[in-house]
Amino acid sequence: MIFRFDDISLNTDMPAALAMAEHARSLGVRVWFCVSPLCHSDAGRERVFPAIFKALSDQTCFYTVDRAGVPEIPSWIERVSHGLIHLDHRLLDAGAQEMSIVTSCRLIGARRFVPPFNKWNAPTLYACEKNGIELIRFEDGWYSMEHEAYKEGHEKWYLHPRAFTAGGFKAWFRGGKGRNDRLDTST
Repeated sequence: MIFRFDDISLNTDMPAALAMAEHARSLGVRVWFCVSPLCHSDAGRERVFPAIFKALSDQTCFYTVDRAGVPEIPSWIERVSHGLIHLDHRLLDAGAQEMSIVTSCRLIGARRFVPPFNKWNAPTLYACEKNGIELIRFEDGWYSMEHEAYKEGHEKWYLHPRAFTAGGFKAWFRGGKGRNDRLDTST
């Protein structure tokens, strides 16, 4: 089973995210942190970008990042790219997509790419294939912890750590209904 923590950035409450990851690990779950190395300092609580931005917003608003770096991530957590900048890559031309994917993978030491907003197109796939990077597609069976109750035996789950408290995260495994008590999860 894999638990994918999306939107990891310098804005993430890493102690909280790591506590949730440790709980998942204690259950024998593989943990991925999907990292965007560039983010907005004015994004709000634990967000990569301001909540007013949406998947189809003019992509240039996402370019106004002012923080750069990768949070400290333990070696037992797999690093996965979530793009150099968290934006809908379908809005970028093929060269810009490839630059974002390859550069972010190199910066964080990843061989996988999870497209922001779970949105991708043929140039995304081509950039990944050309560079030996695995494209992780929502359509391959990923369920959202924030919107779906735990289903015994389902193998692929994703979440935004800002959406859960540590207690709410643990409760989800005992039949919680998803979307938790913490924050807005619209990404």
